[in-house]
Amino acid sequence: MDWKSDIVGQLKVHKHQWNIFDEIIEHYNRLLDNHVFVQTRCAKLEKDVGHLRLANAGLEKASEASQELANTNSKLSVATEEVVMHLREKGELAGEVLRLNRALSEMSDKLVNEESKVQQYKNENEQLIQKLEKTETELNDYININRILREEFIAAQNRLDLLQIDYSRMRPAFLEFEQQLETERRINKQREDELIECKRVQLEMLNAEVERYNKRDRVRRESNIIDGDLVVITTSRTSSSDFSTSGLVNTNKSSTNDHDTMQNSTGESYSHDRRNTTTNISLVGGNIFSKVKGMFNLGITNVANDRLYRTSTFCAAASVPTRELHHWDCTDLEVYTLLFQPSGSILATGCSDKMIYLWEIASSGQPYKYCTLHGSHGAINALDFDNEGSRLLAGCSGEKAYIWSYGDNRMLKDVYAGHEKVIHTCKFISGTKLATGSADRLIKIWDLQSRQCIQTLFAGSKCHDLVIKDASGTIISGHYDKKIRIWDTSSDKCRTELQYDASVTSLSYNAERQQLLACLKDDTLKLIDLRQNNVIYTFNHDHFQVSTDTTKAILSPDGRYACVGSQDGSIIIWNTTNGICEKVLLKNHTTMVTSVAWHPEGRYVASCEKHRRVILWSD
Repeated sequence: MDWKSDIVGQLKVHKHQWNIFDEIIEHYNRLLDNHVFVQTRCAKLEKDVGHLRLANAGLEKASEASQELANTNSKLSVATEEVVMHLREKGELAGEVLRLNRALSEMSDKLVNEESKVQQYKNENEQLIQKLEKTETELNDYININRILREEFIAAQNRLDLLQIDYSRMRPAFLEFEQQLETERRINKQREDELIECKRVQLEMLNAEVERYNKRDRVRRESNIIDGDLVVITTSRTSSSDFSTSGLVNTNKSSTNDHDTMQNSTGESYSHDRRNTTTNISLVGGNIFSKVKGMFNLGITNVANDRLYRTSTFCAAASVPTRELHHWDCTDLEVYTLLFQPSGSILATGCSDKMIYLWEIASSGQPYKYCTLHGSHGAINALDFDNEGSRLLAGCSGEKAYIWSYGDNRMLKDVYAGHEKVIHTCKFISGTKLATGSADRLIKIWDLQSRQCIQTLFAGSKCHDLVIKDASGTIISGHYDKKIRIWDTSSDKCRTELQYDASVTSLSYNAERQQLLACLKDDTLKLIDLRQNNVIYTFNHDHFQVSTDTTKAILSPDGRYACVGSQDGSIIIWNTTNGICEKVLLKNHTTMVTSVAWHPEGRYVASCEKHRRVILWSD
């Protein structure tokens, strides 16, 4: 660059000038040495003169002494002249030295100024380099965000296209149903008009018949009065129906029978048509309304009709399991995870056959199969219930998360697609939000009402598990890069990072004690106090060996015990108050234990092994 070359050139010129001044200074130093030598010589000569003068005092009378004195005086004059000449040269050299010193000072100041400018230019260059690196980092982040947003937009566009296809496919059927409904309505209107007209004609005929009857009755009474007979006539008015069935009028019996026949046939025809019309309307309208209702029910949870809805239970003190209560095979393949409903009456198991099996736990601990939830496109890796226990969230190997309503309306409600790799964990944050963690190094927060991703946290490492710390939505996540991260979701930033010696496979949080249990791949459990972010206890055991990257360890509901399954099928339980191993359950599982779950009331512990077996433990 030009300014750098200019600075280097100036420095070379300054160095050359310094070399010139060095020669002058060396010459000046030689003159000083000569001056010192001359002064020494003068002093010696003065001493000699003093000696000569002392010697001359005794030899004034001698001519030889006079001649020597004259010679000495001449020498002294010559020496004096030499001293004066040297002093003059010394003065000139001193002036030259002063001038050179002034020039040297000026050059030094100029050199210092140039060096300060060079340092300033270096600092500016370093700042520009740092700014360039920061800009490149931000550009890469923006590129990643843009890529993720583009992928989410493509996923949303694909979903919209699928919905549009479904709408286009269903629209002709709806139009056909609407046309049939409109046709039936017109037919019903026409039939109602015909029925009204028929009723009007019947009423006119009945009125005419009553008028004729009254007229004949008056004629008969008049004839009876004339004949002098006593006739008793009731004051109650005879109804048309009584009149039609009484048989009192014989003179017009045929017409009455004809009228009854017409009325009955008309009524039967109307009833038949009404039944047909009602049947058609119920079929058509029922199909339409059932389809419309089905469409709207996809996003609605009917908690009032959910017979599994119960309030969360309270655990005063959890008991340490010591024996197997029940065991069963819940699938033909592998079991990856299991979880109790907040009320404790349901145990959910997620399997590799893409199914979720719900088991109702009786008061005696006997499990009964309640139902099976279908619809996933991958193996079930993680489960979570909402606070009311009416919805079940599942994270799958098919890069999607699913929500089921498992009450009276057992249906797949929502599908959340946006991750690129396996979803290892998922949690409800609140009634309107949930979080998912994946092997694509992202944590996504979803809105349940809009069914969209509203926030993405860039963790930089595979997320194996996460927990929700408080009501504000603070997320704690465990990762493959041996770190536990505490996220501030309001700013998308990682608030705290805790570094350990091995990757984190699972997390379990107790809000009352503010303690976090972390399972690490180095075959240890760490109990962490989140108030100070330090490790209280490190649990290990000879039988404990982590089997997978997502082996689950769990705290008891009261936080007094920690439980985990091992590679050899054993279950180990530690006391979190003193760090002592309380119990080791052996020889019940035949293969590695993938997950454990503690009953919300603390009565049972459920464990599942990879080879389809689930065991319920009790004290």
